Amino acid sequence: MGSEYEKGKVEKSIFIRFAAAAGLNFQSVEKQSPEEGKPDLKCMTDGKVIYFELTEACSEDVAKAISHPKSINCNDLSAEKSTDKSTATSSSTTNYPSDTDIKDYTSETYKKKINKRYSVSEPIDLLIYNVGRTLLTDDVLVNNVKALAKDNKGPFRKVWYFGEHVTEL
Repeated sequence: MGSEYEKGKVEKSIFIRFAAAAGLNFQSVEKQSPEEGKPDLKCMTDGKVIYFELTEACSEDVAKAISHPKSINCNDLSAEKSTDKSTATSSSTTNYPSDTDIKDYTSETYKKKINKRYSVSEPIDLLIYNVGRTLLTDDVLVNNVKALAKDNKGPFRKVWYFGEHVTEL
């Protein structure tokens, strides 16, 4: 994504759109330094500090296709190539993978995020946002992460998904 400054601008913009869609009453938002072990954003919400860690629902396959459109093979997107348990296992009879055959990078990212530790004592919420760089639908991603979040939210008070709609998981 570029420099931390550019990343911060993007994250603040996404957060502002999320807050408006969620009806979140915030007074300020500041980019934080990852080197200091802090989540991405520090917000004042209803007079209280809440941190937000942001992560994009992004498929590595889509990122590769955008960067190198001629180098990706549609069959490489199939979960059958992967042994990871965060992928679906049903088979497809066409050359194009279905939602159940596509690797779920968002669930993999979620598992990494819940194992992170932060150097803040205030509440932290996780915001997973979708700007269209994933092959799976919002419904599939929400259901997959919701199943994981039900048992383990890690250091997060709440887990949010922001795609076509805002969903608390």
